[in-house]
Amino acid sequence: MLVILTLSMYNRGMKILIVIVNYNGTKLLKKNLKSVVDTQYKDFDIVVVDNASVDGSVKYLKENFPSVKIVESKENLGFGRGNNLGVSKFPNYDAYLFLNNDVSVPKDFLTKMVETLKGNEKIGAVGPKVLYSKKRDGKYLINSAGIKVSEHFMPYDRYDKRLDSDRYNVIEEIDAIMGGAFLVRREVFEKTGGFNPNMFLYYEDVDLSLRIRDLGYKIYYCGNAHVYHDHMASSKKIGMRKRNIMNMCNRYRSIKSRFGILVAIRETIWYLFKWLQWKMIYSKGMSLKEFLRK
Repeated sequence: MLVILTLSMYNRGMKILIVIVNYNGTKLLKKNLKSVVDTQYKDFDIVVVDNASVDGSVKYLKENFPSVKIVESKENLGFGRGNNLGVSKFPNYDAYLFLNNDVSVPKDFLTKMVETLKGNEKIGAVGPKVLYSKKRDGKYLINSAGIKVSEHFMPYDRYDKRLDSDRYNVIEEIDAIMGGAFLVRREVFEKTGGFNPNMFLYYEDVDLSLRIRDLGYKIYYCGNAHVYHDHMASSKKIGMRKRNIMNMCNRYRSIKSRFGILVAIRETIWYLFKWLQWKMIYSKGMSLKEFLRK
């Protein structure tokens, strides 16, 4: 009887909760949210977690999108904790799609992602092709086709800035998913404990992806689904230096939680040595990211 019930749940459509974290993002909601609401998928709801915005975001949502659920936080929880809060308030879904407020979507993107997720019960999470929303010479460039994580736990967006084409419309296993569009099974999310609450911004998507894989689940890239990303639109006020520091601090936390303090210290020393080498010799000729990938 239990087997029959399990198969029935597996074969039916998945009920999806789309979680969007917002902080003073009224302009982005005006630009992108309607495309999400207009998604052509049979069974989904949207919740916007507002991180104590002061720009009228909540008022705008209530007046223009009455079907969208709203969770109002009294403080800015950041990305991961904001998403965790949204899930805690509305837990009864088969899967959660974490979507940035600076992302717009075509109507069929979710259907294709769910098809991939349902294709194998060992797939724990799925990410789409992420395109830069601004075209170059009338054509779209890839922002991320999933993430490659190096042996030093450094994440790199696959095919970043390459011209989009059908060759990237593949479905394949990858290391990690960009948090801007991250579909995960409920039971998998629950087993991981959700996003690390000690990470305010940056690396939390990589950390969650790696912890999903630690549990024995697979992470998949669904290249026949795509979204459009207003790159850095939701965090452009944070300077490059601060972003790098937040990234490296969260990378340290992730490594420490998974492998212990000695490995975390070793990898931090490696990064600082490489940064110093880049700063003294290569900084005028290439970006830090390019240097670290050598």
